[in-house]
Amino acid sequence: MRVRTAIGRAVGLLLLAAGPPAAAFAQDDGLQPYQLVRSLQLVQDRIAGGDHAALPMQAKLLEMTDARLRAADAGDFKDPKNFRALLVYGMSGGNPVTVEAAASRAATDPQSLAIAKGVVAYLNGRPAAAIEILKPIDPMSVPADLGAFLALVKGSLLATDEPATALTLLDEARLLSPGTLVEEAALRRSVGLAATQGDAARFALASTQYVAGYLYSPYASQFADSFVSGVIALHMSISQDKLADITSMMDPEREKVIFLRIARRAAIDGLSDLSAFASARAEQGRNGKGNQDDPRAVLYSGLSTVTSATIDDVRARLGKVDRGKLSESDRALLDAAQAVAGEVVAPVRAAAMNETEAGPAKSDAAKPAETEAASQADAEGLPPVEGAMAEQPAPVKPADAPAATSAPPAPPTTAQAAAEAQAPAPAQPETPSVLPASTPAAAASLDPHDPTDAAMLKARRQLDQIDQLLGAAPK
Repeated sequence: MRVRTAIGRAVGLLLLAAGPPAAAFAQDDGLQPYQLVRSLQLVQDRIAGGDHAALPMQAKLLEMTDARLRAADAGDFKDPKNFRALLVYGMSGGNPVTVEAAASRAATDPQSLAIAKGVVAYLNGRPAAAIEILKPIDPMSVPADLGAFLALVKGSLLATDEPATALTLLDEARLLSPGTLVEEAALRRSVGLAATQGDAARFALASTQYVAGYLYSPYASQFADSFVSGVIALHMSISQDKLADITSMMDPEREKVIFLRIARRAAIDGLSDLSAFASARAEQGRNGKGNQDDPRAVLYSGLSTVTSATIDDVRARLGKVDRGKLSESDRALLDAAQAVAGEVVAPVRAAAMNETEAGPAKSDAAKPAETEAASQADAEGLPPVEGAMAEQPAPVKPADAPAATSAPPAPPTTAQAAAEAQAPAPAQPETPSVLPASTPAAAASLDPHDPTDAAMLKARRQLDQIDQLLGAAPK
């Protein structure tokens, strides 16, 4: 605790120092590379826990650490802690040119040099070479400060070809570095991998642990994507009680949006029971504060019961939905639901004639409509948190897109096929009322000439880059 406090004070002093990094080093009489890297890790751990105000501090520390490592000589790397710090810096969003140049000046043991070569290959976008170099090295056999990052990188590199091995490596990363940005990234990727592996128990456990520790991380929107997709893919294995237990740890607004997203995806995929449960929970709210006036909850509830015996009630509820508060794609779903409800109560002969005349057209229209609806569901995220960042799309498909390898959806119900047939041409994704800080519109609102805005823009770019290095294989 005293060490972390001392490092925190050092960070504060360094960030208050005026002028370029060189001036800061001159005033502080020079810090060792491992001290700067530990300070960087401390700041990143605060960010993972939800402290978005630390983003500019992270950018400053990356800049200072880069300058220090560029100036390091062979004598600096005689201390093994400094060479490990170089490798950790590289896997924390560092400059690959700096890592390669500094490693070439160091004289250290063969295994450390091999790790350096693997990290450089990883940073330079050569995952195959990185896997070949790093695969024989056991993260548990090296010091924990390096082993945690090594396990995370290896787990991400192997996620596509060896998902079971990747999950084991992600567990090792968490074991070696609990309560850190490494654990946040490892947990988030475990959620997606568990879903692709069909491991409902592991999916539920990883989701519970993530929500408990990292719900306010800048990367939580990526977790939400994996969670919703996993719930849909594992709907036969995840009980409604377990789902409610996990979401009960969220704040009411996030819980509502998660259930709305699940209800929408389930309704589109024809999972009536799950859609009805999720939409009911979204309407129910928490602490006596219901969401019955939310038109999305009413719409998704109607989609899940549109062919039930209470069709008159459903039609009445759908008729009261405020179209002006729906996205364009949800207005298309509302039109389809009302059309299907009308067919349910239409005379049998008329319904049969319509089916005969429009059958081929319905069949052809169903597929693009279903695809568009599913993509729209994926585009909706958690309510933006000030300073929150959306993660860059990760190229490791099993970790970040669990639905892609899930079991094929059940054949659509009659109501679903009719709803899809009524859907118009693909609509543009919904524009949220408040954009996340990382969206182009939000970034455009910042003045690059203003020191504070410039720092935030740089921090956002660093955050996206760092998360890619913390587990997504380079493109």
